Amino acid sequence: MAKEGGLPRQVDHDERRQQIAAAVVRLVSSRGAQAASLRAVAAAAGVSMGAVQHYFTSTDEMLLFALEYGNGLFAARIQDMLRSAKTPVPLRASFRLLCTLLLPLDADSRMGARLWAALIARGCVDEPTSSLAADAYAGLTAFVARWLAEAAGPQAAASMDVGQAARRLVSVIEGLRWPVLFGVYDELEALAVLDSELDQIFGAD
Repeated sequence: MAKEGGLPRQVDHDERRQQIAAAVVRLVSSRGAQAASLRAVAAAAGVSMGAVQHYFTSTDEMLLFALEYGNGLFAARIQDMLRSAKTPVPLRASFRLLCTLLLPLDADSRMGARLWAALIARGCVDEPTSSLAADAYAGLTAFVARWLAEAAGPQAAASMDVGQAARRLVSVIEGLRWPVLFGVYDELEALAVLDSELDQIFGAD
């Protein structure tokens, strides 16, 4: 514990875990999952190696929490944008916003895409990370399906296959993410593909 004015300051454990998770995200997104060693994470987070070990017993635990941390930031970001809208956002427009934020079109989304790419690469040769990536895909699909059902309302949700719509959207996002990240598609080209898929689900504007 640090001291201020001669008195010990209590450690905020949630804040410390998030501090470490943010360091993991920075390391993995810039240097790959193999960079998230105990020593490197401690240095990047500005804490001791013992502090990292206190919260996480393995690299997989750190990666999982870092992914959950990133997902929380994403969810908060989209909720803030929807709340800041001056008028209610139509269902199709809200999902266009959701999908757009998942594409690497700005600095935050590019960092998220690089984190995801690093996890996928590690998951191809590492069983625990493979399970982590599979759970993350399932979680994203469930999140999209749940949000679609809530946003559409009971009657509209009953008239569509929410699970299938969610799987289609996630598949389109994944298919666009890497060409955008590598500069193969520009923003307009990617959004044109996305809009075509949204038209299939919600109907054309």
